[in-house]
Amino acid sequence: MPQAETAPMHAGHWADLTAERVIRERGERECYVVASGVAPSGSVHFGHLREVMSAELVARALRDRGRRVRFIYSWDDYDVFRKVPANLPRREELARHLRKPVVAVPDPYGTAPNYAARFERSLEQVLPRLGIEPEYRYQAECYRAGLYAAGIRRALERRGAIRTILNRHRAAPLPPDYWPITIYSEVDGTDNTTVLDWDGADRVTYRDVDGTEKQADLTRSGNVKLLWRIDWPMRWAHEGVDCEPAGKDHHSAGGSFDTGGPIAREVYGCEPPVTFLYGDVGVKGGAGRLASSAGNAVTIEQMLTVYQPEVVRYLYAGTRPNAEFAVSFDLDVLKLYEDYDCAERVYFGAERMSAKRSDRERRIYELSQVAQVPEPMPTQVPFRHLCNLIQIHDGDVEGAVAALARERGLTAPAAAEALRRLRARAQAAAAWLVDYAPPSMRFRLRRPDAPGPSLPAVQAAALGLLYREVERLEHHDGASLGDRIYAIAEQACVAPREMFRAAYRALLGADRGPRLADFILLSGRERVAPLLAPYAAAAPEPEPPQPAPE
Repeated sequence: MPQAETAPMHAGHWADLTAERVIRERGERECYVVASGVAPSGSVHFGHLREVMSAELVARALRDRGRRVRFIYSWDDYDVFRKVPANLPRREELARHLRKPVVAVPDPYGTAPNYAARFERSLEQVLPRLGIEPEYRYQAECYRAGLYAAGIRRALERRGAIRTILNRHRAAPLPPDYWPITIYSEVDGTDNTTVLDWDGADRVTYRDVDGTEKQADLTRSGNVKLLWRIDWPMRWAHEGVDCEPAGKDHHSAGGSFDTGGPIAREVYGCEPPVTFLYGDVGVKGGAGRLASSAGNAVTIEQMLTVYQPEVVRYLYAGTRPNAEFAVSFDLDVLKLYEDYDCAERVYFGAERMSAKRSDRERRIYELSQVAQVPEPMPTQVPFRHLCNLIQIHDGDVEGAVAALARERGLTAPAAAEALRRLRARAQAAAAWLVDYAPPSMRFRLRRPDAPGPSLPAVQAAALGLLYREVERLEHHDGASLGDRIYAIAEQACVAPREMFRAAYRALLGADRGPRLADFILLSGRERVAPLLAPYAAAAPEPEPPQPAPE
């Protein structure tokens, strides 16, 4: 078995370059803080994974350099519930909770404590499958516990400076009575309140939705929240964030990073974190950019039915973060598995390519692993091959796995891990065949008791000759059987294309199918021979052996 070649730490991968930049710009620290997060405003979809995976890869690159890392994932569940996603039930009931914090909205399915928890749990349960286990921060808890009282007070003290910073990026200036906070109502829980005054310490006066004037205590009330553009730099200072990626909305001219940097420096006395832009993720053939509010979300769980976790990580690790891409469920699935397998072979020295590309592929393979790189090189079974084998076994995944295990010698206890990997990939292949594979990839062997097609005499004769080869299948491999099929077509005076078509009709009831020689070998004599036997009589008699010359 090939042995792994050590991937260079500085192979030029974007995660490594970002980690080096963090160390260079932030200096040596006892612990580096990498942050990510999202508002749980709807289904946590595959697009959200772009942010968390981008941050996790940088955190992993820092750890690979021997640095301690704290990886924070913030749930912005104290954000306002602005729009009801199109794909949720009980939409009319949810609409009655608009303008409340998402943590105060009921779960539309009625099983989670609240709306935010519904979508938080879905991500928290799936991320460990991808090797991602951040430290979760729940912003509603932080605000309600008074953890940000000092940060809110500082924003109120410097609200004039904040207004000046924000006005640099606005066409219309903010009003003189601008306040950098919102207050959730004690009456209906919405943010439809009006800030009136601040006492210079911990009390803010506001008008509630019922018209009454009330006071909120920054350290106790828990209903005062900073507006987003101030909230973000406040948390950079509070958590000591060293690196945080963000989408193009935040990185656009006048976006949250343009205003957050000056607010961090001038209000909170800290430098903004090292950042980089990550591009949008779409679905091939879908309606463009994924968005929870639009209801077109493809969940991470859906992706993991078709893509193994390592292949998902490979997709992100192998794509520069600023490059947009579309997740595909069509034949591109086969290509992505092939690319991952190639990277694995390169890592273990089983395939060669240029030094520069080899370094890149080996590093991407390292970052693709859920945990440690396996040792030795895993047994590889191409995804396409599994698709064919599962269908030959009439959709029986365990039957296909058992056949492969016997063929590859994976029945001993020492092969348990290899068998686990094989089964995981076979289950992904089976799910893809059922839910996403195009008709051209789907087939089923004709039952022997079902009538075969009526064929022209020359085609029937060719299949009769093929039957004779199947009867002696143990003497063939893929190459020799393939050569023999072409020789049979020539002997029977039938075009190879027509012979293949006749064979597929006899075996599958279709005009096309997988590569014929490999398909016959995978299916085996016991299953193929009975389907070709009716054509045996049409084959010409074999020529008698010629007597040896005297």
